[in-house]
Amino acid sequence: MIAGDPWPLNEPQQRRLTVTLADLEKHLAELRERLERGPADLRLTHYENAIRAGEAPLLLPAVRAVEAQLWKMADELRLPVQNEPVRRAVEVGLEIASINLYECQPDTGLAGYGKVAPATTDYLEREIPKLDAELQTLLHLLRDCGGEKSNDVNP
Repeated sequence: MIAGDPWPLNEPQQRRLTVTLADLEKHLAELRERLERGPADLRLTHYENAIRAGEAPLLLPAVRAVEAQLWKMADELRLPVQNEPVRRAVEVGLEIASINLYECQPDTGLAGYGKVAPATTDYLEREIPKLDAELQTLLHLLRDCGGEKSNDVNP
């Protein structure tokens, strides 16, 4: 606590408020991004229940108002900034995806879902390692292009 602080918080209180407001800030940023650009469907992911572009003029000012109040509170309470390691989070997500690929092998992961057709078994046993090899190349490049050597805070 800082002497003379009009709204003193102990460290656990400050940490709890910071985490909560930072989480809200991230959700607001995602909503703003979707309002401004809209989600782009992927090959295996189609977004449903989307926020229509026509709703943006109504919603964006409300998003900005919430953000402004959140930032005002963070400033007045002197909440610290949280650091979120973007590169590491991406690497970990891709590494977990790599592990999950092998849990889809016909003789292990898919076996619990019923017998896998022989042609499908051959295909998956051939193609999963290829996909993982490409994924490992990407992970290697991510690590080599900056990894722990990079001190960049922003992209």
